[in-house]
Amino acid sequence: MEGAILGMQIGQELLLGMAVMYFWIPLVMAVLSLSLKDKANRWANIILGIVYIGFVLVELVSNILTAAYPYAILMSTSALAVAALITWYAYKWPIRKA
Repeated sequence: MEGAILGMQIGQELLLGMAVMYFWIPLVMAVLSLSLKDKANRWANIILGIVYIGFVLVELVSNILTAAYPYAILMSTSALAVAALITWYAYKWPIRKA
């Protein structure tokens, strides 16, 4: 691929970052939710949720500073809200004792 998006040159690094942010982290969270025990699942969702929030915050600030398109700001804000809710619910979820 060639060209630019939001003022950044499209390259392997950008594509890898986008793949990790938009596909890999949510995919890992979904798989871990199905395969881990309750306590480990809770911590995995909290840790990965915080990492995801960090990625989205960087993207959101970048979008705002570069006067990005409204859809980019909407998508970042929506992803931030969902990641924050997932992290909050994982934190507040009661742990069943085995």
